[in-house]
Amino acid sequence: MRLRSEQSFLLIVDVQAQLAPHVEGGQRVVAKCAALMRAARLLQLPIRITEHCADRIGHSVAEIAALAQPGDTLSKSYFCCTAEPGAIENFNALGRKQVVIAGMEAHVCAMQAALGLADHGYQCFFVEDATGSRRASDHAAAIERLRASNVQIVTTEMVMFEWLDRADVPEFRELLKIVKSV
Repeated sequence: MRLRSEQSFLLIVDVQAQLAPHVEGGQRVVAKCAALMRAARLLQLPIRITEHCADRIGHSVAEIAALAQPGDTLSKSYFCCTAEPGAIENFNALGRKQVVIAGMEAHVCAMQAALGLADHGYQCFFVEDATGSRRASDHAAAIERLRASNVQIVTTEMVMFEWLDRADVPEFRELLKIVKSV
C-alpha cells in the first residue's frame, strides 16, 4: 500500500509545550513533525493537529503552532482523538482515506489515534521517527502493537518522497531542502 498525496492528510498528535521536553528525543520529534507539516503545505495536503487538555498540558510547541492554519487544531480530552465528539466528522470531511500520524506520546494518544482511525476505515501510516514517548521501551511497544494491527510503519523521508511521487516536478527542489533540514 503506497501513500498518495491526493488521498492522504497529516495528523500531528499532541506535540505540546509541557509534554515535548519530557519525551525521549523530543526535539527530534518536533523537528520531524514540523518538516512533515512543511512538506504537506508544499504539496497542499490537509493537516490536522490535536491538543490534549491544552489548559493543563499547554498548546502546541512554537514550531508546530507557527505552521498551523485556522481550523487545523482540534481540542480533545479523550486519549483517542476519534472518540472526541465531532473529530471523525472533521476527518471524514477532508475526503481522504489515508492518514499519516506523527506526534506524542507514541504509546498513548498517537497509537490510539492510529487504532481509532483504522477502526473507521482509514489506512494509517505511523511515522516512527516523528513519534516519541517518555521511555524508548514504550515507543518500541507502540510500534510492535501497531505493526501487529496492520498499521504501516514509515519514516519521515519515506512519507515525503511517496507524497511527491516523482523528481521532475517543481516541488522537488523545495522538498529536498525540507528533507535535508532534519
